[in-house]
Amino acid sequence: MIDLTTLPVRLAPIFTDAGPVKIIRAHHKYALPLSEAGKLALSSVKPYMGPGLTPVTLRHAESLITTLEQQRQIGYGITYLLMWNEQCLGMGLLNYIHPVHLNANLGLWLVPAARGRGLAVKLCERLIEIARQPLGLNRIEYFTLPDNQASIKLAQALGARKEALCKRRILNQDALLFSLLL
Repeated sequence: MIDLTTLPVRLAPIFTDAGPVKIIRAHHKYALPLSEAGKLALSSVKPYMGPGLTPVTLRHAESLITTLEQQRQIGYGITYLLMWNEQCLGMGLLNYIHPVHLNANLGLWLVPAARGRGLAVKLCERLIEIARQPLGLNRIEYFTLPDNQASIKLAQALGARKEALCKRRILNQDALLFSLLL
């Protein structure tokens, strides 16, 4: 099992014209900002990730954070929030971490106002750094629907290579598989 309990709570901030954007491990004290961000992002994120990872109520956010923390403790995944001041701008995660094959899936979502500003790339780069060291993973997989041009551009910006079209992979829809070898 990969030990995710020793990973940092806070990663180095991303500096923007509007001030520092912090990458902070998901925690219950951020449930309200997470639910507010989920409300803003749900309509555009739901077709790609489903409603489970974009909470729209405080109760759903608290439940999601509890689940994510349990997953972290068993080595399944790690989730970080993108925070600016007291606002959540989105969430990034490494999940389905395989302790033998040393690979994982990369996923994220951002509120609409945070898109197109390079924050997704920075968030993913930080998650990739964690995947590389201290986790020592060999491969990250990134799935996206074929019509999600922003997500495809993100994969390309990260240096990921398109490997396949996977039939009925995301919410019973076809998905492109991108991979990044570490």
